Amino acid sequence: MGKFIIYYYLHKLTDEPISVRARRFEEDLESYIRLVNPDDFTLLENARGLLKESKEIYVIELSDGVSRWFYLTDKEFKWIEKPTLAYEYEVGKWKGLEVVFNEIIDEKFKGKWSSDRISWLLQGLLWGSFFLMSYLGYRNEELEKVSNYLPLILLISGTIEGLRRGYKRRRR
Repeated sequence: MGKFIIYYYLHKLTDEPISVRARRFEEDLESYIRLVNPDDFTLLENARGLLKESKEIYVIELSDGVSRWFYLTDKEFKWIEKPTLAYEYEVGKWKGLEVVFNEIIDEKFKGKWSSDRISWLLQGLLWGSFFLMSYLGYRNEELEKVSNYLPLILLISGTIEGLRRGYKRRRR
C-alpha cells in the first residue's frame, strides 16, 4: 500500500433541509457515491473501492443532527461555501484507513495532544540528545564512551516511528 490522501469536509446544516443542500452538491460533483447514515464498514469498503483507482479521495459529510449523508468522490471540485470542519488525512497503512473512518463515523476527532504529537515530541527529544551526545563525545575525552550509545538512540527513534498509528491528520 502506498500513501493515500483523504480530504474530509463536514457541513453541519441548521437553516435548510439536508436534501436541498445535497442537490446542490450533486450538481457540482461529476461522479460520486452517496451513502445515507452508513456504518464505518460500509464507508470504509466504498472508500477502498475508490482508492484502488485513485490516490486521493474526498469525503463530504452533510449532517443536520438527525441524518448524515456522505459523498465519496475521487474528483476534485470547487467549494461554494466554507465547510464547518475540514481535515486532510495522509494514510500509510490499511489499519490507519480503518482508524480514520472509525474516527469520522464516531465523530471523535482527537484533541491537541494526540499520539501523533507525542511521538513527534519523543523523536525530537531523542534526536536532540543524539546531537548533544555526539558533540559532548567529540569535545570531551572522558565522555567519548557516550558515542557508543548513539546507535541505540537511532534504534529507539525508528521503533517509535514504526509504532505510529498509520495516518497523519492536518486541519484544512
